[in-house]
Amino acid sequence: MKSVFFTFIMVSLMTINSFSQTSSLSFQFKHTAEGQPLELNKTIFTIHNGKKIKLTRAEFYLSNILLFSSDNDSVKVEDSYLLVNAKNPDIKHSVGTFPSNYNFKKIKMFVGIDKEKNHGDPNLYLATHPLGPKTPDMHWGWTAGYRFMAIEGYVDNNNDGIPEQNFQIHSLGDELLFTTFLDVSASQKITTDPFVINLDYVKLFNAISMSGNIIQHGSGTLNKNMLLNAANAGFITPQIILSSQDEVKLESIASFNQNNRSLNINFNDVLSSKNVIIYSQSGQMVFSEKIENAVFNHELSEVSSGNYIITVIDGEKMASKQIFIR
Repeated sequence: MKSVFFTFIMVSLMTINSFSQTSSLSFQFKHTAEGQPLELNKTIFTIHNGKKIKLTRAEFYLSNILLFSSDNDSVKVEDSYLLVNAKNPDIKHSVGTFPSNYNFKKIKMFVGIDKEKNHGDPNLYLATHPLGPKTPDMHWGWTAGYRFMAIEGYVDNNNDGIPEQNFQIHSLGDELLFTTFLDVSASQKITTDPFVINLDYVKLFNAISMSGNIIQHGSGTLNKNMLLNAANAGFITPQIILSSQDEVKLESIASFNQNNRSLNINFNDVLSSKNVIIYSQSGQMVFSEKIENAVFNHELSEVSSGNYIITVIDGEKMASKQIFIR
């Protein structure tokens, strides 16, 4: 009886210990536009309607980070607030800790600040804290709260190829707090330090004309649309880091055929989970889709011409191939 009790105690202690072990999590952001590094006051890029943009300021908040190992199993990273600034692209942002024995597949976070913290006093924090006093200021006042995103720069509205009209889009207000999800099941391991996240500033301007009154501070339509783009339009994506030990030959997974932008993949195994991912030479994900059956047909109309890497994942097997799009 004592032996059984002793065994029970030891197992309980081992279980508690396994859950008490934590790992540190940090993010690093790659600021890009059109697949190239973004430099404030220098980089000029083209948005959906052909207009040229040059950014002089690009800051935004991410908060309340949840890590999912499945649809029903998640861990909250406590006190997780990040201020991402294109002015400081090399910073490694300390996020917090998570249980070491968890294998996370998805990251959920707010673009902005939750209501509880949004109306607090920034002077309660050190200047080094994301919610502390900043220059230029990211706090609008106790009533309005923090600027969730501050994007400033110039747009070419006289069509001479040189951005000349100043714009400022400062988005704030509890009603503009949106959620974004990162599917990391086919990219890096969550234990990668730092975990690299790509930002594509072209995506921020999806369906935004950048004409008329483009000095907008508040929660108007333009502000809302830009934050929705930040959350849902592919502005934030995990960087793909391939592991050579998982690589197999493509023909062992599927047959692959390409006719310029038309892709056809026939998987050998009809039952396992499958993903098709395409990323640029710089490591930016441009396409990702989970495959429900053994046949994948897709027309790559949404990417520009150039070289890409297509990664095909079938269960625990992964294969990659370089492709060229005309």
